[in-house]
Amino acid sequence: STPKWHFVGLGDGRLAKWNNKLFLCGVRRDTTNNGIGRMELSELENGVEVNRTRIEVPNFTSYCEKNWMPIVDMPFHFIKWTNPTEIVKVDLVTNTSKTVKSVDQVVNTNRDIRGGSQVISYKNYYIAITHEVNLFFNKLGQKDANYYHRFIVWDKDWNIVHTSPEFTFFSSNIEFSCGIALVDNSIIVTVGLQDTTSF
Repeated sequence: STPKWHFVGLGDGRLAKWNNKLFLCGVRRDTTNNGIGRMELSELENGVEVNRTRIEVPNFTSYCEKNWMPIVDMPFHFIKWTNPTEIVKVDLVTNTSKTVKSVDQVVNTNRDIRGGSQVISYKNYYIAITHEVNLFFNKLGQKDANYYHRFIVWDKDWNIVHTSPEFTFFSSNIEFSCGIALVDNSIIVTVGLQDTTSF
């Protein structure tokens, strides 16, 4: 269909393999004329989208849902919020989501902890990379931002047991990680730089 808003396409896509199917999970904002954002699941076969599900939330007035982190070993579950931790489950039949667990946390940061990578299991823990944003206006009055990241570690009851210090990958303004995987006992991280390049 023809895009209705100026952010066109699926943003901040994260891959998840659930029930032997590959999904690309991200936010799409071009289906309405005012940019309402909802998470969407695009089922992929051989790199081609074969199904698309737009996920509604109980609060229909929510303007933009984004940065939900897929939990790799829990099909169709996401961490919607980190602090407090809110886990939602998606129903592909009704195209809806519902909160299945909420855990208050005692994590103090200077900024809101937003989603980032997938959530992976490691030993008796869950691990993800999150991001935080410092929004400001530059000398030309244009909106700009600095991004910071941190590792978050939960126990199996979803209590946050460790947060790393904040860090940047390149010391640049716009950088964002939406991929983490455990490969041969190494953690592999993917990151985008300035919304133009990936590493």
